[in-house]
Amino acid sequence: MRSGRISLLVDSPLRDVLVALRAVPAEARKNVTAYTRKNAEPIWFEETRDRAGTKLQQKSLVNTARVGVATRNIYLRSGAVGKLSSGTAIPTVAFGAEFGGNPEKVITQKSRKGKPYKRRMGNVFGAPRRGGNVVYPAARESIPRIASVAIQSAYRALLDAFDGKQ
Repeated sequence: MRSGRISLLVDSPLRDVLVALRAVPAEARKNVTAYTRKNAEPIWFEETRDRAGTKLQQKSLVNTARVGVATRNIYLRSGAVGKLSSGTAIPTVAFGAEFGGNPEKVITQKSRKGKPYKRRMGNVFGAPRRGGNVVYPAARESIPRIASVAIQSAYRALLDAFDGKQ
């Protein structure tokens, strides 16, 4: 699945903060990433959880929602790791759970004895939706909140570094 990104090419407070963070000690930068991740992960999990409508979306997209924070980027991930109880890899079903699927599509499957047969996909993934069902709408809503958390934690680290607390 893809993730949302905040552009720092325009004149923004986040770009100014990141430039200022280069001057502080490494310990302060480490605290910024740790604090940002700690506060961004519940936001991301809450946004994805509120949008899941089926058990498949819950298990494949919400339960795998993760936030990664680097010095310059914040990554919102979902549907990338793990397996379902059936043994199916989550990345295999994540795209269908997010964007839906055509119920009339014919797919080939194998029986328990290994004999291939064809069947219709059915309504397992729901109706197709171009804008996504869970991850993409959650990213649109959570990116401003997470950016705010990142700016607040960076300002706090800068003030602590200048006061000599770190």
